[in-house]
Amino acid sequence: MGAFRTERRAAAVIGGIGLALALVHALHVVGHDKPPLATLVGGVFPLVLSLVIVYAGYWTARSESNRAYVDRLVQWTALGGVGMGALVGTIAIHQYLSGHLPEDAAFQLATAATGGALGGFLIGVYDARMRRRSDRIRSLQRATGEFVVAETKRDVCEQVVQFAASELDMPLTGAWLYDETTDALEPVAITDEGRDTFDDSPTYEGGDSLTWDAFESGDVRVYADVRDHPNRYNPETIVGSEIVVSLGSHGVLNIGSRETDAFDDVDVSTAELLASATSAVLDRTEREAQLRAKREALETQNERLDEFASIVSHDLRNPLTIAQGNLELAAEECNSNALEEIELAHRRMETLITDLLQLARAGKTIDETDRVSLQSAATRAWQMVAADEATLAIEPSSVELEADERRLNQLLENVFRNAIDHGGPAVTVRVTALEGEAGFAVEDDGPGIPPADRDRVFDSGYTTRENGTGLGLVTVQRIAEAHGWSVDVTDGEDGGARFEIRTSPSAD
Repeated sequence: MGAFRTERRAAAVIGGIGLALALVHALHVVGHDKPPLATLVGGVFPLVLSLVIVYAGYWTARSESNRAYVDRLVQWTALGGVGMGALVGTIAIHQYLSGHLPEDAAFQLATAATGGALGGFLIGVYDARMRRRSDRIRSLQRATGEFVVAETKRDVCEQVVQFAASELDMPLTGAWLYDETTDALEPVAITDEGRDTFDDSPTYEGGDSLTWDAFESGDVRVYADVRDHPNRYNPETIVGSEIVVSLGSHGVLNIGSRETDAFDDVDVSTAELLASATSAVLDRTEREAQLRAKREALETQNERLDEFASIVSHDLRNPLTIAQGNLELAAEECNSNALEEIELAHRRMETLITDLLQLARAGKTIDETDRVSLQSAATRAWQMVAADEATLAIEPSSVELEADERRLNQLLENVFRNAIDHGGPAVTVRVTALEGEAGFAVEDDGPGIPPADRDRVFDSGYTTRENGTGLGLVTVQRIAEAHGWSVDVTDGEDGGARFEIRTSPSAD
């Protein structure tokens, strides 16, 4: 009610200024006998301008876009009229003091005040528009910080439409999100006034509405008169004008008004900025939802791997230990070649259990990493493979990786063992940094891996050794993937196998 009284008061002041000036110009037209052209220029034209100021007062009362700035419209109108009047008045005083004051000086003063008041009003309209745009941008910047804390797309849309109603004076605002399963735009949020105005919010499907057209094109659509548009969704709609702006692949934002031609360029640009900010927040929300889902899946995977490791280390190892103990007792009582075969089988089972445990641990996600020297990790891993005749060379020695140190050591151990198993006890192994890429390579001078077999070496169970388990290189790949790295096999400089481990750009 207070705002309404302010608008009426401002409209009355502006209209009153126009009426007062119109009265002076009307007296000038009626009371002075001058040639028609002089009367037209000096009386009728200023009279028309003063009547324009009267209409400006009426427009001030009717215009919704400038309601918050009506005081400034009055100030600019008054300032323009007084300023131009003071300028001409100064000239009139000078003419009076010099004895040459024209008989129609008062009407000249009124004409100057009319032009100044009208010019001041127009400046006020421009100033109000710029301030309105600036205020909306600041409000949107503040609100964006609140949007980003929302955890779901629906929550984001709820905050956006309520913000549009409370801060942007857009009470008929709603958000529709695209549902891939139904191939339709589903309503997810609407303002309180919109909920009270419409019985329900429709679901839009392909080609049946202005809303879908805007979503499909990705553009902002402005409709000055929805009721006359042939493609409107509801022939009986009460919406007079509407802005439909795309939210990218997420959906659309609908901003309506009961009046026709209700939106100006400030409204349209604000809607575009709001949609852009909303799309960015929805992108973030979607990424975080995907990350949460991935995190939950990885946690489930870790739990299953822990369960599997427990089975391998206890439920399999305990019976194996009992079997090995009984085998020793049996060997004391009799001498049989069958016992040697059983002992070989036990060793085979022990190797499999060890490799399976390594594989299970290798596949677990990595929670924490440290800066690890590649030279130190390779040196420690080499000490564990017990290869007296083999040779290790590390070039260069300054490479550091962001990694889980224990699992990096396991990766290097497995690659080293693979080189010794296939290249022989006197094999030479080199660890080098990748040129122009983040990561490192391990290569040997052994026989290498045939191109036809390179896609299979990381398959579980694949091995060319009679007593191999086929899990060593699988473990290497799992450790690399747990770090977010990739591993490839190719030819080394000396014809042997070369394993290239590429890390992320920020990890090396």
